[in-house]
Amino acid sequence: MEIKTEVRQYIAENFLPNAPIETIDDSMPLISGGVIDSIGMIGLVAFLESRYEVEFMPREIDVHNLDTIEQIEEVMRKKLASGSYAPPQIKCDQSGEA
Repeated sequence: MEIKTEVRQYIAENFLPNAPIETIDDSMPLISGGVIDSIGMIGLVAFLESRYEVEFMPREIDVHNLDTIEQIEEVMRKKLASGSYAPPQIKCDQSGEA
């Protein structure tokens, strides 16, 4: 899945459960528009960090980086391009099998 699609799905499930996903536009103001509050922003960041295995610095968690799906995608692409992404490791049992 692409970043925008996954973020849109997360927002629909967690913040706009009765809204059709198609109504969540890439430029819709999420924080400044009151869809996501400060606690919700922390949840969004936790989702992004977990899903993409990146880390947000405290100064990055603000309306300038996370207010729209477009902004979120831009931040995530920069993080992924910088090499801060590590694909999940497959854990093996003692026999060496996954």
